[in-house]
Amino acid sequence: MNAMVNLVPVTEEEFLAFVDASVKNYAEEKVKSGNWPEEGSLERSRREFKSLLPDGKDSKDNYIYKIVDSKRKERVGTIWVAIRVENDLPGAFIYDITVGEKFRGKGYGKRAMQELEKVVKNLGYDRISLHVFGHNKVAFSLYQSLDYQVTNILMSKTLK
Repeated sequence: MNAMVNLVPVTEEEFLAFVDASVKNYAEEKVKSGNWPEEGSLERSRREFKSLLPDGKDSKDNYIYKIVDSKRKERVGTIWVAIRVENDLPGAFIYDITVGEKFRGKGYGKRAMQELEKVVKNLGYDRISLHVFGHNKVAFSLYQSLDYQVTNILMSKTLK
């Protein structure tokens, strides 16, 4: 499928639903990856989101879009990008991209990332960074297919 997408800013209601789902998912991913203990993970995730989005949907330099199938006018996912400076290099950072389960594997994620490149260029930046959990092989493969380069690898071993 040659998916075509538009990135449309979320409404306040969509933002609140996005944060609810993302806080839960982020906590689960942090526990699954061994970064956080399960106990307290949800509250820790809430605090992190609050620090990143202190003014909710209107938080400075944060852009949250619904990913919409251009032809069917149907929402297929969400993408959140923020402008930030890391190591004195300004650029965009993708905090989250999700594609609904029934839309996965159909090119929507790839097209959304390509559309996001246009958005970031229009904002005046020439770099996009992101984090991917080590266990998320599908996402890692997607990012590699879009020419993202590995800049760091953090590894851990649980001793028994």
